[in-house]
Amino acid sequence: MKRDNPSLYGALQLGLLVNVLLRAQTLFWTREGLATLLSGILVTAAVGLVFARTWPLAQCLALRCGFIALLLAGSGLDILSLWQLYSAVYPDVVNLFGICLTVLIPVAYLRRVSAIAQTANVVLGLLLVACVILVLSVAERLRICNLQMAAMGEADCLDAMRAQCTLYPELLLPALWPDHEKRGTHTVLRLAAFGAVFNIGVHLLLELFFGAAMPDARNPLHQAARCGALSVFDRLEWLQLIVWTMAVSVKLALHLYAVTRLADAPRTTENSLTAMPFFAGYAAVLLFLCAVARNWDFAVMSQWRNVAAWGFAAAVAGIGGIRWLTGFAAPKKA
Repeated sequence: MKRDNPSLYGALQLGLLVNVLLRAQTLFWTREGLATLLSGILVTAAVGLVFARTWPLAQCLALRCGFIALLLAGSGLDILSLWQLYSAVYPDVVNLFGICLTVLIPVAYLRRVSAIAQTANVVLGLLLVACVILVLSVAERLRICNLQMAAMGEADCLDAMRAQCTLYPELLLPALWPDHEKRGTHTVLRLAAFGAVFNIGVHLLLELFFGAAMPDARNPLHQAARCGALSVFDRLEWLQLIVWTMAVSVKLALHLYAVTRLADAPRTTENSLTAMPFFAGYAAVLLFLCAVARNWDFAVMSQWRNVAAWGFAAAVAGIGGIRWLTGFAAPKKA
């Protein structure tokens, strides 16, 4: 990674992993997930590629505001999901305001693109190490016989397909990068494949651990981590929580970078894009959103975010396609 041309691919990967790690429930059985893996990758990658091609044509003030709203909603949901996890682990000890400060304060440092890129690569490495430690710590409890052998039903396959076709903002963000190579076919396809394979891997681990009880587990990945032991070390879930919290901070910084680009902030160089006033406004909006939505159903909120993401991508593709057919080009903003 060059200092004058930092790559945010690691931050995008990390953002996709956060969506899986903070999920409170499992979404499908491993066998159904494997059967629909390729189709899920192709669908999400196709949407990301179409969005990247049509965004320069379709972008306008209304769509940029819609993209900002989508990113803010996603950031708020990530904070609330982390708070929900901490509340389950440490009830009546950690409050929402404390979680907000914990993940937002590091974003003040991660306002520069190079800082986001460098920190994301480090945290991504730590996260992969933590995942390896998690697998090793629960290895004695993994049972092949826990894999479900019931015939695959149509409803189960549809559930797996819907889960793998979730459109996370990270698959749309490459369209904003100024360097065309960073939003090319290989970038979006690698993101879609990496996120889907990681998702399947987590479900396989949980099914080997919980067996038929997997769908009923609350915060299943953390529950598995709590049961892990490695040599003389017990209860290694604290390691997972630390790394997951760091990953959320990096993801919020990535979203702030995207919001700043969408707002067309004054800038001199690409590496000094995000200014402090944008961080203050971003933090204030997230604190407000978390305070308002703290008692809402997070599962329903996740579903609505996915519906909004698909609707937004469809609107951009439609407008961009019409402008391409009519030969009308929108002014380039991002």
